[in-house]
Amino acid sequence: MIEIPFPEQKHHFIIIPGLVYRDRKQRIVNFLIDTGASTTMVDPALMKSLGYTEKSQEYLEPATVHSPAGSEKGYKVKVQKILIHSAECVIPDLEVVCIRPERNVEALLGLNFLRHFHYCIDHQKRRLTLKAF
Repeated sequence: MIEIPFPEQKHHFIIIPGLVYRDRKQRIVNFLIDTGASTTMVDPALMKSLGYTEKSQEYLEPATVHSPAGSEKGYKVKVQKILIHSAECVIPDLEVVCIRPERNVEALLGLNFLRHFHYCIDHQKRRLTLKAF
């Protein structure tokens, strides 16, 4: 079981750091936890800096994300690895949509990551708890 502290955020957002990997490259990313999002989204500029493009071998298909703000087009890739907080919170081969998430964040961690864990968000203690199945 991993307890990840998160600082108090404006608008009560939960933002935690993580890493996105490709080959020998990695980037630190601040992920907004969004239990209402079905998929993980990362800014395409960040993904391109790692080599995840529409021409890379990890490319899967075009993608469109619908939200109350409208629809946005991007593309989907299979990321070699995303790690949150520690090696116990790593998911290989995660499908990620390369679209700039809303709310001025560079990445959004959705249910396709969180579904691999029992998770609990304690706002009072400002902790996200993840426990692998």
